[in-house]
Amino acid sequence: MRQFILRLINTFRPKTADSDLAREVAAHLALLEDEHRRRGLTPDEARLAARRVLGSVAQMKDLHRESRSFAWLDDLQRDLRHAARMLSRAPGFTTVALLTLALGIGSTTAVFSVVNGVLLRPLPYPEPDRLVRVFGPTPTTAGIDGRPTRLVDLPSQTFERLRLAEGAFSHVAGYMPTTATLTGQGDAVRLVGSVVSAAAFPMLGVAPFLGRTFEPSAEAIGTDAVIVLSEATWRRYFHADPTVIGKVINLDDRGRTIVGVMPAGFAQMGMHFPDPQAQFWVPDVPPSPDSRNRLNVAVMARLAPGVSLPVAEGISNTAVGDLNQRRLELSRVHDEIVRPVRPALLLLVASVGLVLLIACVNVANLLLARMAARDREIAVRRAVGASRGRLIRQFLTESALLSLLGGIIGTAIAFGGVALLRVLATSLNRRDLARGANLPRLDQIGFDGSVLAVTVGVALAAGLLFGLIPAIRHARQRDLDLLREKQVSHRIRGTLVVAEIAMAVMLLVGGALLIHSFLQLSNVERGYDATNVLTFQAAPLGLSRAEGMTFADRLVARLAGMPGVTAVGYSNNLPLIQQGFSRDVSPRPLPPGQRAQRPYPSLHAVSPGFVEAMGLRIAQGRTFSSGELARREALVSRTFANSDFFDGPALGRQIYGGRGSWEVVGIVEDVRQFQLDQPPGSEMFIIDFIAAPPGFGGTYFAVRTPGSPLAISAEVRSIVRQIDRSATVDNIATMEQIVSNAVSGPRLYAVMLGMFAAVAVALAAIGIYGVLAFIVTHRTREIGIRMALGARSAAVVSLVVRQSAVQIVIGVAAGIGGAALLSRYLEGLLFGVTPLDTLTYAAAGVTFALVALAAAYGPARRATKVDPLIALRAE
Repeated sequence: MRQFILRLINTFRPKTADSDLAREVAAHLALLEDEHRRRGLTPDEARLAARRVLGSVAQMKDLHRESRSFAWLDDLQRDLRHAARMLSRAPGFTTVALLTLALGIGSTTAVFSVVNGVLLRPLPYPEPDRLVRVFGPTPTTAGIDGRPTRLVDLPSQTFERLRLAEGAFSHVAGYMPTTATLTGQGDAVRLVGSVVSAAAFPMLGVAPFLGRTFEPSAEAIGTDAVIVLSEATWRRYFHADPTVIGKVINLDDRGRTIVGVMPAGFAQMGMHFPDPQAQFWVPDVPPSPDSRNRLNVAVMARLAPGVSLPVAEGISNTAVGDLNQRRLELSRVHDEIVRPVRPALLLLVASVGLVLLIACVNVANLLLARMAARDREIAVRRAVGASRGRLIRQFLTESALLSLLGGIIGTAIAFGGVALLRVLATSLNRRDLARGANLPRLDQIGFDGSVLAVTVGVALAAGLLFGLIPAIRHARQRDLDLLREKQVSHRIRGTLVVAEIAMAVMLLVGGALLIHSFLQLSNVERGYDATNVLTFQAAPLGLSRAEGMTFADRLVARLAGMPGVTAVGYSNNLPLIQQGFSRDVSPRPLPPGQRAQRPYPSLHAVSPGFVEAMGLRIAQGRTFSSGELARREALVSRTFANSDFFDGPALGRQIYGGRGSWEVVGIVEDVRQFQLDQPPGSEMFIIDFIAAPPGFGGTYFAVRTPGSPLAISAEVRSIVRQIDRSATVDNIATMEQIVSNAVSGPRLYAVMLGMFAAVAVALAAIGIYGVLAFIVTHRTREIGIRMALGARSAAVVSLVVRQSAVQIVIGVAAGIGGAALLSRYLEGLLFGVTPLDTLTYAAAGVTFALVALAAAYGPARRATKVDPLIALRAE
């Protein structure tokens, strides 16, 4: 080991090592001279005799130098120094190559950091692959939003049987979302949390930051109410008090004892337990022995050791077989979290891979052109004894140094790219809204050892990829060819240009399709006017439903008196809110006990002013009357009015439900209630909050103003508190923000793929420009002769551009063909656009052709500036 360390030190301290070796050789010579002088030789004779015994001093130094250091490291240092000198002598080439590689490597690093944080990194729980979600049988009818859904919530009987099933799970836990009002810590505040069974925390295997979690006895009826806080709630509302354990807080006018605080980063399950929005957890304690039979819960479980997913699914269905007509489904929790974003992220991976390939092809072309300019140098080095292997190693060292420098710059670009992606991927973080672009586990996206290792690996692989072709080509070329300066074949460069054009066009088509889709989705007819509308939820504490409606009417009256407010209303939900209420209604009275046939319309309980506040458009008929008459009136959507439900004109017809009947007095334009990319469903609007309860977390209010809605948010809060000090105001947002949240996912993917396409097009244009510039330089003599013989400038431009036009046409055609073959993978991300949209393909092809021709015009125009006399004199 000591010898190894000394050799390593000598390798990186060559001057000191050479000085030490020179002193040792001199000392050895001195000893030999002394010995020969003692034998009677003169000093000159002793010196010659000592040198004859020792031999060649230079050869001896070389032998000892190899034994005292690592020769291959010495060679590598010399190669790196030579590569640095060569790159510094060509600043233009070096700058273009570094920027090209930095864009390719930086994009790759940024996307990999996202994929690593979201898809690859395991959940922060012991043995996370054993955590599964349990879904109920898929219903035969579509959900309220018109799409088939899996049942997330299971009946309590099914949950109890799963807990008793032997051999499948080590833990089974149920959970459901909840909200509660916290008082006594300043202004009343509405918190979102989860009701969980006692096994939930042991199932995840994460110790609390403070205190403990729930004991099994916490589920017993009559036990004291306890609560576990999130770390963020502990810091925000309890000022990170380490003595908070045991303190009793007031939650929904009920005392609860704080028994624990979970650590930061505990909740990383997206929309599942433990979801990042949860601010507290309370145990599932039924108020009476028979009440559990009325609860539906979402179920998570941990597989028993050694039990596979199919085996656990079989045992589960055997345990609950007589309660379900169809099978339960088990799915790993991590798969459920990333399922919505996996296709889009894989698309980004494929796209950034093409960008990296284009960058490598571009730099390879630049290196081929540069190597041709170094033919004399290479020939001289071969003539003085350099082997092919030595030349290849030198060329690859230059390529590796170039790629590593590009990787360093690319890492800085990647930091900026990840910061931009965090901004684009952050949307309204609310339980009642669709996820939007809010990537799961966004806080896990960053740069760690694995990401930096991939960056280094990608940089080295890129250097090998783009450096190998020119290195082998020039190492194999015959010396005679180099010295005669024969015309270099352009086939390799032409092929590479065609390849990068094709890849760039494929990315451009993909980006154009997503951008076209995003524009279609943003401009889709929504059925309401989202401009200048402020929305919020207000929930007074401890009021009955009738008292809650009185509070809402008082609040509407106060808000309507605010300066500039043009309309105010409230409803049990809003467009794009991910909760709905439907009920069985019929176009005719039904006998007692008989229920109407599905599908049921989505039922909206609204105030009279909600239609104007939300900007719903009346297509036929009128809006609600004033006074009590309005409570027996209904508005229906156009889709509902045209359905088979009415069997004729809908206006004036009666709709019968459990609480009487409603007369259809108006038909409103279709409202895209749940998702903008889904067809509108059947909607029914009534003024009856007994028939349709308020939304989860309180009633939704809408206030229309002529100016910026957020400017009145502070006054709105003040008015709510003046009416009821216990009332909370939550989820304040403009309707435009809610709409923007709904399109944030498509916007994210359109922007990302559009940026990659723009980079690819720019790199391809640089490649075309670089190759043509080299061709013009190489054909200077020919162009000079043509111009000396009378060729016009237009003819010279046509000569140069025509040479690239063929490559452009072939590359564009190949790119469009490749995009057509691969576009089916975009189908799930498109709205209002087919994967083979002719207009998009034509626009992408024409756009790239124009950019490519513009890139080709620069070198062509420069060719016309060649002075024939100077060109011929140089030859």
